This record gives sequence, C-alpha cells and structure tokens, in this order.
Amino acid sequence: MVTARRQASVARAFATLLRGAIMLTLLGVMATARAGQDDATVRIPSSAREVYSPIDRTFDHQPALPGGPHHPARPDDGVKTEADGEPVLLQDLKQRLRTADPFFRDMKASLYLRTQPLDRDNATGPPSRAWAAGTALAVQTGFYDDWLQLQAAVATSQPLWAPAGEGGTLLLTENQAEVSSIAIANAKLRGLGQEVVIGRQLIKTPYINPQDNRIIPNSFEGITLLRRRDEAQTFDYGFAYLWGFKARDSSHFYSFSEALGVAEERGAFLGGVKYKPASGLTVGVINYLIPDVVNTAYGAVDWFVDLKPIELRFNVGFTDQRTVGSNLLPGSPYNTNQITERFAASYANATIFVSGSHNSSAAALKSPFGSFPTYTTLDQLNFNDAGQQAIVIGAAYDFSKILIDGIKAQTFYGWSWGAIEPQTGNSLGRQNEFNIELEYAPSQGPLRNLSVQVFHSAVAFPDNPPGETQQPQTRALVTYRIPLL
Repeated sequence: MVTARRQASVARAFATLLRGAIMLTLLGVMATARAGQDDATVRIPSSAREVYSPIDRTFDHQPALPGGPHHPARPDDGVKTEADGEPVLLQDLKQRLRTADPFFRDMKASLYLRTQPLDRDNATGPPSRAWAAGTALAVQTGFYDDWLQLQAAVATSQPLWAPAGEGGTLLLTENQAEVSSIAIANAKLRGLGQEVVIGRQLIKTPYINPQDNRIIPNSFEGITLLRRRDEAQTFDYGFAYLWGFKARDSSHFYSFSEALGVAEERGAFLGGVKYKPASGLTVGVINYLIPDVVNTAYGAVDWFVDLKPIELRFNVGFTDQRTVGSNLLPGSPYNTNQITERFAASYANATIFVSGSHNSSAAALKSPFGSFPTYTTLDQLNFNDAGQQAIVIGAAYDFSKILIDGIKAQTFYGWSWGAIEPQTGNSLGRQNEFNIELEYAPSQGPLRNLSVQVFHSAVAFPDNPPGETQQPQTRALVTYRIPLL
C-alpha cells in the first residue's frame, strides 16, 4: 500500500512539474512584462543580501495587493523607480492625466492573474487537492494635497478542479468553494512625519503578514500608525489596532480571537520599533496583544556583512508567547518561548543556509495570522510544536548568468525531534521535510511581469504507524501582472 501511494505521489509530482515546464515554454513565446512579488518569504535569493529577514522587512511599504509580480515602487515616498515609467495598458489615459491633480496624476492600477494547482497526499485522512485560478484588481490614487490617498483591491479565487472531500489546500474554502472579497479598502493620511491607514489593508510584521503563497493573501481590518516611509531610514516604528482578519481561504473577516478558536470577539493591539544603528545591522522588537487571549513578544537581530565577493548574513530571533487576562484560549494558561537562529553565506550566485529553532515544552507556538518568523519554516512544516528542536540546511543558486534570466533553484532539508503533547507529555514523534523549488522570474524583457514557481516537498513522520509516515506535496504558482495605469 505504501509503495502504491508513493508511486501515485511521484506520478502526480512529475505531472505537476511537467505542467510547470510546459507553462514556461508557452509563456516564453508570449508578450509583455519583472516578477518582484512583495512577500519575499517565497522568493529564491540570489545572494545573502536577498535572504528574507522578518525583522528587516517589518513595517515595509505594502502595495495595494502583493498578489504577484510588481515593481518595488514606492510612489508615495518621492523615490523614482523604473516602475514609474513602465508601459501601461491605458497609456492614453495616463498621458491625459499628466497635467491633472496629483491625486489622479499618480494613480496606479494593476490587474493580477494567478493560478495554482496543489496536490498533497496526507499521511492520515484523505488527500488535499485542488486547482484554482484567481484575479485581482488593485487601484491606488496619488495623494490629495499631500495628505490623503485611497487604496482598494477586489480579489477572487475560483475552482478549476476541486474534488469533493479533499479540501485543506488553502486555495479555496475547506469545502472547496470559491473565495471572493473586497480585500483592500482604506484611506491613508499623512502629516507631521506620520502615516495613518484606516480600513482594510496589508500589514508586514513577523507574526501578522500577507503570507502570499496561495491565490489571495491574508488581509486585515483596522487602523495603523507608521512613520512616514521616506523618513524611516534608520529608526522606524509602527502601532496598530486591528479588529478584523481575513485568511487566504476565506471570503469574510473575523475577529482575531475567533481565528484562535475563542467565541468572544477580541481584536489585536500591536506596537514595535526597528533600529538600524549601522549599515547592514537591524535590531527590532514588536509586541502583539489579543486581550484575554494571548500576548506574543518578538525580538530579532539581523546582521548583513558584505565582504565582496562573499556575503554573510546572521540572524537571531526570540519569541515569548503567553496567555493573558481571562485566559479564554483553549489550553490556557501557558507561557512558552522559542529561540531561532540562521547563518547564510553566498558567493558567485550560490547561497547556503544553516538554521535552527528551539521551543519550550510548555505549549506549541501559535501563528494563524501570517507566515511564521522561525528561520526553520519550510513549505509544509513550521516546527513550532512544544519541546520541538529543529535544524534546517539548504542551498540556492541563481542560474540567470549561465542559463536564462530569472531561473533559480533552491533546496532544503529539515529534521526535528523532541516534540511533545504539552498536556500529557507524550511524544509526537520526529518530523522531517525535504523541499525543492524552481523559479522563473525574469528581471527584464517582455516577460518581466511574470512569475512561475514550482514547489515539491516531502514530509516524513518516521515514528508514525506503517502507511502514515509520508506526506508529499507538489504545487505550482503562476502569476502575471498587467499594469493598467
């Protein structure tokens, strides 16, 4: 039985990889535009400089919708980029708006097209399989009188193939239904060196973030205060009260406490600072409080060293998570923590990684509001169970200079031990995961708005009963951005 399941899994993985290769070939003869997906957690780095750091990216500028390739332009900070002059579909309208008020003159609009098949053969229970396609329309105005800007984005994920009873892919709802939402709708006000955003928005922090690795990213509803982006070079900060959270597989916003299984409605307060005392060095702390539920404090140090031609990156992060107030969270009370570290080095387009994480045995860490900031996080596993210790090694290579612009590959292997069920102390067994990723995201030329990514991961549970030890998953993510205005 195990052999048959493995053979079927390998066949499906090969089929998905083949579809990805065919997609690359077909798109290679198409026309139009740089893949620079905002959520860099899923990008393959070309060097240690590009290795994703949760604290370094905290409070970063967010576009109206990150859902795919886009130029990292910051139209509101006065910094001109290549994206400011990129060709757009409505070029005539853009020309007519050149003499209009900046509110209309600097307006930007993009249409995102995305598709993703996902096939996971779960170790226990039925498989999780679906193929979804989605689109999103994002609009951002310029600033009216240098103080008011509006943003909006509508997004949908529709099933192309969604077998009944095989949900859990996060592409669609658990019941394999479509996902549609007004994901973004906000007003940004700035003055006195500050920016305030009110409404539905994207937020970039270690524990609350878009986690843009399906069709639609997470989005949040609330009010945030940030330092004005063009002034936040050395010292940055952010504060927010968020009352709504929309997950990737949901059409609706819910309270933060509901996402944790608490019936009573509670929002989330967050606040943090980020300081860059020297070139390449970032130190930051941020705290998240859901009253009567849980408090999560996170601190990290990110140090990038450029030794030309060698680049090095050192990271250390610490999380303290504990129940608070009325202890409404199931399993309360508890107080747990984690320390995680990573070393990355690169030379001549090759990068290597070594990372580790060490969890307290008091409870598993919880992070349903975005990607987990642990440096050992892989495609399927976060290694966040109580008592769990993990090590991950990996390597990446950018083939752009020797093959085709935008071709990269990355692989990881992680293994863990010591995980327990905190209430009983019973062992949860070992967990290991192998990842391989391929990416095509050209930086120039007619396909510079295209991103193609293929992921295969194989999770092993060596201590599980026979027939429940393997959990392979294959997925491919294709995104195309059409700049309208």
